[in-house]
Amino acid sequence: MLLTDEIKNILESTAKEYDVDIIQVSYMHNILQILVEKGDYSPLTIDECENLSKAFSVILDVEDVIKDKYMLEVSSAGMDRPLVKLEDYIRFTGRDIKVELKFPRNSDDERKRFKGKILKVSDNEIFIETLLDKKLQTINFSFDNVLKCKLLVTDEYIKQLLKEDKNERKKKNV
Repeated sequence: MLLTDEIKNILESTAKEYDVDIIQVSYMHNILQILVEKGDYSPLTIDECENLSKAFSVILDVEDVIKDKYMLEVSSAGMDRPLVKLEDYIRFTGRDIKVELKFPRNSDDERKRFKGKILKVSDNEIFIETLLDKKLQTINFSFDNVLKCKLLVTDEYIKQLLKEDKNERKKKNV
């Protein structure tokens, strides 16, 4: 088992107590970074991240899985969060992503990096609309072939968020 997977497993129950999901754990150059997201997807405050960091730190000290000195960073997964589970792609259908594949999609196309909008997810296949050869095309790739992927923060998405915020404030008469 990878060290990061072991750490995630150790911290999972504590994360649930704080009603957060651990999105990603990475450990490089003696920095342990844990990206979390609230169960209801609302933003995390700095105080909440600080409280999680303290709780995680105690458990990590007791379990002693990292023998060297390290720095712990606990932060919100953010607007450009990584997509790590197939369910993430379903949840973020309609959003723009940047994806890097492990292997080219097929022998006709050696590209492994794409930017595009998630159109749908069917079984284990992800379909995106992307600009290839100067025209919009729909391509698909297997979830198992994804090396890394993250959401892109676009002007269109920011406008959508502002519109939603305006509607929420209108409902509350703010």
